[in-house]
Amino acid sequence: MRDARTILVVGGVVALVALGALAVTLAGGDDTANGYVPVEGLDQLTGSWLAVNDASAPAIVIGTVRLEFSEDGRVTAQTGCNGVRGQVSVQDSTLVAGPLTSTRMACEPALMEQERWVTEMLGSRPRLERSGPYLYLHWGQGERWWLGLESANETLPAS
Repeated sequence: MRDARTILVVGGVVALVALGALAVTLAGGDDTANGYVPVEGLDQLTGSWLAVNDASAPAIVIGTVRLEFSEDGRVTAQTGCNGVRGQVSVQDSTLVAGPLTSTRMACEPALMEQERWVTEMLGSRPRLERSGPYLYLHWGQGERWWLGLESANETLPAS
């Protein structure tokens, strides 16, 4: 009798968990636990993005850091000092940049350092994630660094 009661209780719990999962799925729940989705193509990046969260970047963002992705696969980065440009693509939710070029103005040391790490980030095959109007780039050994950007577009790319 005791075993039958245990089976009924366990069965009831399993049924409740299954119903909860079904309800989340039917309600349009995200298939990821935290609401972030991988970026699958350049079309999800096209447009302008402004750095808004530097909590885990190599340094605090000074001024404006802006990334612009074009439909033809080019990125332009405004780093607060010089501009950085190059060809990019998205492969397996990572940004793959070809050779990057930049202008060569001398700036204050903190802005030169910011330009260095932004250029390093772009060239390091950062992992890309989207969540609503936000784009996250993760890079460095063990994804030590990440930078959050917000879409500056009037019409957001599909996430």
